[in-house]
Amino acid sequence: MGNQVDSTLTGVPRTMLLTTRARVEEHQRENGLFRDPKVAEWWQFVQWDAELDRFYSSIAALAWAVRAERIDRAAQRHLTSHPNAIAIELGAGLSTRYYRVGQGSRYWLELDLPEITALRRQLDTETDSHRFIARSVLDFSWMNEIPTGDPENLLVIAEGLLMYLEADRVRDFVYQLRDRFPGATLVFDVFGASPKSRGAKQLAQLGAPLKWFVKDEQEVAAMGLSLVQVLSLLQENCQYRDRIGVFRWISWISKLPPLRNASLIIEAKVRPLS
Repeated sequence: MGNQVDSTLTGVPRTMLLTTRARVEEHQRENGLFRDPKVAEWWQFVQWDAELDRFYSSIAALAWAVRAERIDRAAQRHLTSHPNAIAIELGAGLSTRYYRVGQGSRYWLELDLPEITALRRQLDTETDSHRFIARSVLDFSWMNEIPTGDPENLLVIAEGLLMYLEADRVRDFVYQLRDRFPGATLVFDVFGASPKSRGAKQLAQLGAPLKWFVKDEQEVAAMGLSLVQVLSLLQENCQYRDRIGVFRWISWISKLPPLRNASLIIEAKVRPLS
């Protein structure tokens, strides 16, 4: 691999470049939250979209890095407690979580739209245990690709994905999981902000409008999920006071529901259909 790959993207897939750059820069930091040499290797061959400069900031990059690292922790816990673990990342983009924490899994699957999976295939190598699936998350036939086994072993990761789906589609997704994989672990993030928030307006300008907002985690649990852990991304960001600059004051009020619930990282168990 010696040439740049075609990373011209539109709509929601385009946001992948923002989060990928954040991980590259986190890897390069002397005191970074994680090491990610694989994404740094790939980044040499990915062309940055200069129009995204106005959507990228140090605060946003920190939030994306913190989200990735907290989901890494959840994945590590699952792999440690399930020797036959199977993981699937939905809307995987150019995720390198497999290389950071996932190589102890029995199988690790990466699912994304065909154009994103084609990009991954130019950078990554598929193996018997690390597989790529070119499909929409809403084409539930991907569930047939999950190797057979105890659903308790299954870890489903949806990082930066479900908020782009209509609420009814999210409910369909959870219903299908409950029907097919009761007892599986689902790790994902949700937005509690409104379509009028600054971040939502920026994403809409990118052609990637947010569609699913929740009041709090209880709204998520009501879909048939048992909450295991809920983290406020804002509160997690506030742990890095040396990196949030003038936003240090937010830590004092981050327990207020509108701020606490602006972005949540949720780990949950999939309940069986009753």
